[in-house]
Amino acid sequence: MKKNIFTSILYILAFVGMIITLFVVYKDIDNLFLAKFVFGYLIFLVLFLIYIVTVSIINLRKLNKMDKRKRFFKIIIITILISCCNFIFYYLREPSKISFYNIVISPFVISLIFILSDLPFLAKNKKYY
Repeated sequence: MKKNIFTSILYILAFVGMIITLFVVYKDIDNLFLAKFVFGYLIFLVLFLIYIVTVSIINLRKLNKMDKRKRFFKIIIITILISCCNFIFYYLREPSKISFYNIVISPFVISLIFILSDLPFLAKNKKYY
């Protein structure tokens, strides 16, 4: 499978920017240029997130029905498994902290990211159906 080079370059830039930003924040460097860099990096992250979500939706629409169905069932199964593990963990450790967010929403988002994470890297010229 051929990868999308532009997306890979954006991921590398995001990773390098994250390392630089974490270093600047950890060392508490007070510099006008670095402050502008961190602000620009935050803007880049927002635009990068919009790009990744858009490309994922476009590539998801191009998949055939069988692949969509497999991904949907994987998301459901992984959500159920993580939800059960979370429920058991919270029930044994801190029963007062059991909430809908901890048991259902968070595992659903994690499974969505896990199953759909390869969509931005799909080649643009590949036929999916």
